[in-house]
Amino acid sequence: MPQESHPYSLNRDEHLKRSKLISALFVQNRDVRANPIKALYATEPSDAFSFQVGFSAPKKIHHFAVDRNRNKRLMREAFRLNRSLLTDALADCPVKLTFMLIAQNSSEMTFAEVEGRVKQILTRLAEKVKKEVG
Repeated sequence: MPQESHPYSLNRDEHLKRSKLISALFVQNRDVRANPIKALYATEPSDAFSFQVGFSAPKKIHHFAVDRNRNKRLMREAFRLNRSLLTDALADCPVKLTFMLIAQNSSEMTFAEVEGRVKQILTRLAEKVKKEVG
């Protein structure tokens, strides 16, 4: 029996995993920033709106794995709870959006800080994609 998708879930097909897609994000280098978090994104035409998201905390900035994992976990949770900002704004746009959230600070962040920055990024990203699609 198939499981129903919860409105706050982050399904497996929404995770950005393919290395070709990830490297394409860095080649295109289109970004949205809300310090200390940056989002690299790429769009391509599609039949309906869909997205894939990845989370990163660079080793050069976050020297300990514990810090990298914590920052990625905070970004994942903030995105999961606020994904409706993106999906509601772009529901009528026929585009496939791939993006990656990258933590760029070495200090510890609280969940409230991360959530505020992720909300800013999602609203700015939705505005930019809408402009591009037309």
